[in-house]
Amino acid sequence: MKPDEERADAQCAGLRVRCSASGRKIFFYRYRSRDGALRQIKLGEFHALTLAKARKAVERKRLEREEGKAPQLEKRKQKEEAARARAAQRQTAYTLEDMVNEYIEEVLDSQKRGAESARILRQDLLPVLGHRPAIQITRRELRDEVLRPKMAKAPRVATQLLSRVRCAYAHAIEQGRLPDDFMPSTLGIKGAPQVRRKRVLTDAELATFLKWLPHSPYSRTVREALSLVLLTGCRSGEVVAALWRDIDLDRGVWTIRETKNSEPHDVMLPRQAVALLTSRQGMGEVHVFPSPTRSG
Repeated sequence: MKPDEERADAQCAGLRVRCSASGRKIFFYRYRSRDGALRQIKLGEFHALTLAKARKAVERKRLEREEGKAPQLEKRKQKEEAARARAAQRQTAYTLEDMVNEYIEEVLDSQKRGAESARILRQDLLPVLGHRPAIQITRRELRDEVLRPKMAKAPRVATQLLSRVRCAYAHAIEQGRLPDDFMPSTLGIKGAPQVRRKRVLTDAELATFLKWLPHSPYSRTVREALSLVLLTGCRSGEVVAALWRDIDLDRGVWTIRETKNSEPHDVMLPRQAVALLTSRQGMGEVHVFPSPTRSG
């Protein structure tokens, strides 16, 4: 046979063989469906499938048609069932640890505060349920074995953990690692209620604290970091992360670049803050409040 040539089998109605451009000979069964459309179904390649076996395959397909089945649809159904079985097998082997690690590598590692979320997931979730298939984790297991014990000790951390688990499941579904119609075990679980913090130091309490702080048992770095928090009104995390390159003592301006909305803003430094920072020059090359365990 020549490339693109096609022949019919005179001894078996509907059996045909086609020669592809590469020279491969393919058997297929051509038939007319009940709706009048001309359809065909591939049977196999010559050598792997002999002519005698191809004729028997056509007889089986013809019998299926007489029983009211559509050979092409039946084959498609078999392929879909096989694909579902393979997907189910992969999902059974896809553990919660696999899902969380992929979420950390593909999402959290690129986020500014992702390291803390990754630490919570690895510390509070994986040791308990990490070995289980992600698709088999139940709501009761997640709630009773992980979230409820954490909620009793640290409600805020438990709520953050729940949020990260939700995101990890959503990412796995989005990436096709879990079925599109999968219902994550986080559904229906509520985090700790949000409590607005209204408590502030009174003038008398603040005066007492400022009088006590210079003589407190804390190190000089901790004492001065707390003082700068009070003098500027900035968050403690922003203060301990302050860099010398962002501070202009001559102008009395501190530029905070790492903010929640990713927009840098300037903090005007009072004279007491300028004096405090001036006294710390030379104590760290990069950070205003360097770690005692690391250089810089």
